[in-house]
Amino acid sequence: MSIISRYHQKNILPPGLASLYTSRTIVLIAMGFTGLFYPIFLLLNFHSLEKTIIWYLVTWALYVFSVALGVKMINYIGIKNSIIASLPFLALFYFASYNFSNNLLFWVVIAALALTFYRMLFWVPFHTDFTKFSQKKIRGRQIGLLGSISSILGIIIPVISGFLIKNYGFDFVFVIVIILIFVAIIPLIFLPKVKEKFSWSYLKTWKEYFAHKNRKMMVAYMADGAENWIGGVLWPIFIWQLLNGEFLTVGLLSSVITFVAVILKLIIGDYTDRFDKRKLVGWGSILYSVGWIVKIFITTAVQIFFASTYHNFAMVILRTPFSALVYEKMADSGHYVDEYSTLREMYLHSGRIIVIVIVLFLLNYLSLNFIFILAAFASLFVNLLPKQGLYEKTGIK
Repeated sequence: MSIISRYHQKNILPPGLASLYTSRTIVLIAMGFTGLFYPIFLLLNFHSLEKTIIWYLVTWALYVFSVALGVKMINYIGIKNSIIASLPFLALFYFASYNFSNNLLFWVVIAALALTFYRMLFWVPFHTDFTKFSQKKIRGRQIGLLGSISSILGIIIPVISGFLIKNYGFDFVFVIVIILIFVAIIPLIFLPKVKEKFSWSYLKTWKEYFAHKNRKMMVAYMADGAENWIGGVLWPIFIWQLLNGEFLTVGLLSSVITFVAVILKLIIGDYTDRFDKRKLVGWGSILYSVGWIVKIFITTAVQIFFASTYHNFAMVILRTPFSALVYEKMADSGHYVDEYSTLREMYLHSGRIIVIVIVLFLLNYLSLNFIFILAAFASLFVNLLPKQGLYEKTGIK
């Protein structure tokens, strides 16, 4: 049976997941216009790589210490309303970015606060809804489908964005992004309501954060967050500098590389449901780590293409089964799905904070490309993700 028929045969997008996917896809389109280029936008406004990195340090720290408060708010407004309420804050973040040239310090503060509120209200409810709406037997294919949608958009959007930024500037792109974010609210109106209550206090959440029984989960997610930040922030800045600040060239190269990943994500998503996810994650983490080591020695656009194509292949092998495992752990947590999601968010972004501090230190002694060794090292630790979620039998109350 072909891969396409496997996707077609199943009811891969039940109504709740379809609404969630549609909204998320529109947001991905919006953020795709700036995702590759936003670290460069910050660098151009702050005129310093160190200040750009500190921006990320501050915004992630704000989120880590506020995520539990945000989840407590969800108890009163509900998961659906929380996701809907998050998107105007995301729009405000881009509106503040639009105004950086007017009063940098003021709008940087507004952008940081808006981004924090968006993350507080969006990520835990999103993961909770996805866990509830997705199905265990085909979760790999469902995740692979969303990943493939992201990749298809990633083929087109970076070229368009690079062209628009080169010819009209970032402000024009920010206007497009803001409009799309408000459009993304429409599918959420049809999102079924899910009843979940976050049962921990703020202090209880931090006790569980440091609990010995969660140590493997802590290390796995911290490593995942650290690697993800290097790939999402330092890598775009590196290739932009290597390509002499040519936005259109960066966008075009990114689009060509992403094209290769589309079919791979569908194939690996299918195999994720039929083979041992942990073995796929194990092999994927090794292959992905090697990709980061290769990127250390890149000096030309051709090398960027071949190294990134390989890295995308390894990323698909790693990320698709890993994401499926994450949602299985959430589902296994039963009534503690939002508690698990909260700890995961805190660990992920704590990992980013830790690697940012290390990077700020290492940049005094190493060039940017040698920082990639940290991502290679972190990639190997995602294998520590424990087999269980948060069960009632663990005594968590």
